Amino acid sequence: MIPARPSPLVQRFFDRYVPRHLGRWFHRVWLRGSPADVPRPTGTPVIYAMSHAAWWDVLVGYHMARHVVRLPSYAPMDEAQLRRYRILSRVGLYSVDRFSRRGMREFLAYTQDRLEEPAAVWLTPQGEIGPGRRRPVRFQTGVGHLVRRLPEVIVVPVAIAYEFVEEPRPEIFVSFGAPQAFRRPQEDAATLTGRLAAALERELDGIEAALLARDFRGFTVLLAGATSSSRVYDLVRRARALLTGRPDPARHGDVLSDPRRGPRA
Repeated sequence: MIPARPSPLVQRFFDRYVPRHLGRWFHRVWLRGSPADVPRPTGTPVIYAMSHAAWWDVLVGYHMARHVVRLPSYAPMDEAQLRRYRILSRVGLYSVDRFSRRGMREFLAYTQDRLEEPAAVWLTPQGEIGPGRRRPVRFQTGVGHLVRRLPEVIVVPVAIAYEFVEEPRPEIFVSFGAPQAFRRPQEDAATLTGRLAAALERELDGIEAALLARDFRGFTVLLAGATSSSRVYDLVRRARALLTGRPDPARHGDVLSDPRRGPRA
């Protein structure tokens, strides 16, 4: 397997690169609640169990770990993918071979060692990228086996959703659920896995409800990125505002009619 070899120098580079890259491709990154509300247990091993709807989850998880949770963090990545992006081992990623018993044994042992430092480990227990609206949410049982191996661990569900709202670029929505503490649980791995999958499903449903209602009052903007898909359009719009003295509505939503307001007088 490929072990994690965190490098402070490489992490500092990614601390700058990731927000800029997300801001280039997404209009905003939203967090349900505020950063102060995010569970960040100290002195106890903690697993952040993330949903897995897109490749972007890797960068979103990294940003959350470094800029919101701020705990020493690791995360597994498919071995073939990590061999392709080996530099990611320098920010705390390590490989997992999910298709062999030996690979899974190595994953469980290595992850247990990281958690006992103690540190945070960010997992995508669904095991593969899939539609965020797929129900029920199902986890592979590896996370249940991992919880059973540890004398004490806290698991926090982390839901991530990607959605087009009013702007040309999509937006990211993140929701941290209530932490679940386990101390030598007696349930079998399958039962534990089901409990954790249900907790993540509740967080995903909460984001879905907010998206359907277009009600983001409970969310905080963590990152504000590009407002359009055309730099030329942005330059023309700003130049027009400068020449005419009119306000520059950078966001499409600033000028979009809202039928809920009723007709103008």
